Amino acid sequence: MSRRNLGVLIIAVLAVALAATGCGGSSGSAEQLAFNRERESNPNSEIYVVDDDGGGLDRLTLDPGDDVGPAWSPDGEKLVFARNRDDNFDLWVMNADGTDIRPLAEHPGDDGFPSWSPDGTRIAFASNRDGNFEIYVMAAGGGAATRITNDPADDLAPHWSPNGRTIVFDRSVDGSNFDLYLTNTDGTGERQLTDGAAGDRYPSWSPDGTTIVFFSDRDGDNDIYAMNADGTGVKRLTNSPGDDIFPAWSPDGTRIAFVSSRDGNQEIYVMDADGTNLVRLTDDSAQDNSPAWRPAAPAD
Repeated sequence: MSRRNLGVLIIAVLAVALAATGCGGSSGSAEQLAFNRERESNPNSEIYVVDDDGGGLDRLTLDPGDDVGPAWSPDGEKLVFARNRDDNFDLWVMNADGTDIRPLAEHPGDDGFPSWSPDGTRIAFASNRDGNFEIYVMAAGGGAATRITNDPADDLAPHWSPNGRTIVFDRSVDGSNFDLYLTNTDGTGERQLTDGAAGDRYPSWSPDGTTIVFFSDRDGDNDIYAMNADGTGVKRLTNSPGDDIFPAWSPDGTRIAFVSSRDGNQEIYVMDADGTNLVRLTDDSAQDNSPAWRPAAPAD
């Protein structure tokens, strides 16, 4: 996959942007999500936050490049994301209110799909710095990265397990057939969780570590599925004529946020973990993508 193709992958499928509201502080609520928004009138992606009732919308970034794929630190105080400068995606980090934006890792290759470790000390991400996309891990403050996968296929969308011992990711052999894999954080013990002709993508752990949610086109268009952490017991959670993609668990494990085009353009929706009680969270002509729940604030 070429560098430009990552831009297409992150922007066209994952990215989003808006240029209407002003940058500023957020409400600090634990029930808050970060996401990407893209407007036709300003076709680059920016990072936003919104409360889980659809209120409190706030833009955090405003940059000529695309800002995509936000991921929260475990304490909910920082966001890491991918920013495109000069046709090159690098990882950047900022405070939860959009201040103190700075590059975290700058490299000639494309870096994206960041995921913070549960203890806050490391960040996993996908990069094509050595050719094809592989999974890397680096210290949360930046610095040298360690490659933990090494396969001719493209490895993308890593997500740490809640106990911090393993990372789940998706692997594409031919660009369309994706399967889910699991590896120890040092790259050992790799095992395949799904195997089929469909595209199983963008895995996300439940907070208790028992379930992995993902999106797949195994039954036609893309819908949200859940399975046990060992790959068994696959269950379909959504069934709509539009695409349902990019699922993310709420911190308490009772709800799942995701993106859907069921009503036309892409919006953020929230449902109970069993697929019931669907609520549309955003309603805008822009394209909204890549929701990420803010972790609950640590107890004093």
